Amino acid sequence: MLDDKATENKRIPKRFIGIKFECCQVYTRIYPNKQETAYEGRCPKCLRKVSMKIQKDGVNCRFFSAS
Repeated sequence: MLDDKATENKRIPKRFIGIKFECCQVYTRIYPNKQETAYEGRCPKCLRKVSMKIQKDGVNCRFFSAS
């Protein structure tokens, strides 16, 4: 019975990409929007917006800089 509960409680990791905001020299993660058409987020200090479209033939890179 313990094995069944352990299988049920496995968490699915949430997708994200890492962004370094050059404006304030900070790093944060941004996550897909509800429609899963783009990764969207804001700089945690100055609240500058960033958005990156999700495409089928995208890149393997998980970390980016926003200037």
